[in-house]
Amino acid sequence: METISITEVKSRFSEFISRAASGERFVIVRRARPLAAIISAGELERLDRAAEITRRLAQTLGQSPSLLEGIEAGKVHPAMAAFGLWKDEDDLADLETQVLDNRRRAVSRPTVDL
Repeated sequence: METISITEVKSRFSEFISRAASGERFVIVRRARPLAAIISAGELERLDRAAEITRRLAQTLGQSPSLLEGIEAGKVHPAMAAFGLWKDEDDLADLETQVLDNRRRAVSRPTVDL
């Protein structure tokens, strides 16, 4: 995925749209911070289908409809769709406690460059 500045997008918009339609993906940055992305309509449809499949799977597995509505509204992070789905699994009963304990014991977490 290529990173491009807003200035580049303004001066070569048509070129980037054509390239995106051919399958390339771009991240638009302002002051070195990601701001938006340019992808093809086909890629957007694929991402939307994947999100819908994930939502239906979480719903089928018993996730709270109100949580799923919060995700769709953008009020809750999509990763939360999996939260709590293991509550009826005996072998995963203490998973949340294990994760929290591991985080508390960690001296420092590595920095991730995006």
